[in-house]
This record gives sequence, structure tokens and C-alpha cells, in this order.
Amino acid sequence: MDYHRNVHSRQIFDGIAAQYDWAPGLLSFFQYQRWRSYVVSRFQTGPDATVLDLCTGTAGVAMQIARTHRCRVVGVDLNLKMLSRAQHNLAEHEMGSQVPLVLGRAENLSFTDDCFDDVCVTFLLRYVDDPEATMAEIVRVLKPGGRLVSLEFGVPPNPVAKALWQFYTRGVLPVTGAFVSRGWRNVGGFLGPSISGLYQSYGEDDLRQMWQRLGMLDVQIKRLSLGGAVVMWGTKNGSTETKDR
Repeated sequence: MDYHRNVHSRQIFDGIAAQYDWAPGLLSFFQYQRWRSYVVSRFQTGPDATVLDLCTGTAGVAMQIARTHRCRVVGVDLNLKMLSRAQHNLAEHEMGSQVPLVLGRAENLSFTDDCFDDVCVTFLLRYVDDPEATMAEIVRVLKPGGRLVSLEFGVPPNPVAKALWQFYTRGVLPVTGAFVSRGWRNVGGFLGPSISGLYQSYGEDDLRQMWQRLGMLDVQIKRLSLGGAVVMWGTKNGSTETKDR
């Protein structure tokens, strides 16, 4: 059965899949690629590893991980239109065999326990009904000693930066998004309030404590673009004989 936020996610991303390869960069003042590159740099994986890229979208992050670390990446998303665009991108770059795609939900992953060397997840928590249960499911499929890296939007802590962020997300972004497409106009109106809502419920300390409760060690947080993006990473409790961290 679909969860409420899953349904909303499908509706949102159905309307923006066609422009997803370029619109986020434009609407973030070209910060989006910087965020993705920082996420990829947090991994310490190698050619024998298999990485899960959850919320893979059009496979931009998955391809960057695969190229940078020469590893296999499994991309998972619940939106068929995004996966169709991802398949096109992978074929164009001849990476289909290196980055297989799976239709699936983060709340109920179709993988065995401890099966991925590392896990990447981007912009997930605003689209699930129970963030902690979802994160527990993600940690379940990560091998002991493996690294989890997460990218989410953030709210700048500096008062001046926060005021500018609020002006942009509440006023400018909905208008700018409308010039891209009807779907991006909807995203523009939804994005700012949804980001604020998440961080009212789950601040950085709350998220760090959640990860620690779920068995993640050495949890670190890095704010990017004055706090407009937040990258978290940590290592699952335990170790493996074959994984060199």
C-alpha cells in the first residue's frame, strides 16, 4: 500500500523528470553539482564494491559514483518516469551494465541484510511518513563497516542568509520554476515550506542522534552553500574482513 508522502512524491517527480538533468543546477545557482560532488567524495570505496544509490532519480549521482570509484552502483527510485530518464542517460554514456536500476521504495527495500558496501541517499526524508523507520531499513541493507552518505536541503543558520533563503524559496523560486515547466512551478511552491517543515521536526542534532540510535558511528555533518544543503555521513557499527576503510 502506498504511503501518503510516496504518492505526493510520485506526483511531484512525474512533472519534473524531463527537465531534471539541468533544472536543479539552474535553480540552485549551479550549486547542485557541487553538492553531488561532495557527496561522492565522502565514499572510500573501490572497484570490487557495490553501492546502493537510493532516490537515484535520473542517475546523475549514481554515474558519478561509478566513474569516480570504478565500482558497481545499484540505482533505486519509486518513480517510473525518473527511471526511464535514468535509463536513457545510462545508455547514452554506455553505463547500463555498471549501474542497474530497480523500481522500489526506501521504506521496504527488496534486498537482503548487509548486502551493500556503501549507501548513498539524496533528498529522501521529506517524502516518507516515518523517517526513522525508513532510515532503519536503509541501514539494514548496509554492510557492517560500510559508509552511509546522505544529502538533504537545509535552512541556513545565519539570520541574513536565512532571510535571503526564505525570500528566494518563497518568492523567487515559484516564479522561476514556472518558466521551466508546470511541474517545476509546483516544486517551486512546495520546496521551501517542505524544507522548513523537515528541519522543524528533525534538526541536525536530531538527525545525528537518529543515526546513532540506528548503529551509525562517527556521524559527521557538513553544511554547504551557507547551509542550503546538508551532507551527513557515518559508518555502520561493526567491521568486515574484506572491507578496507
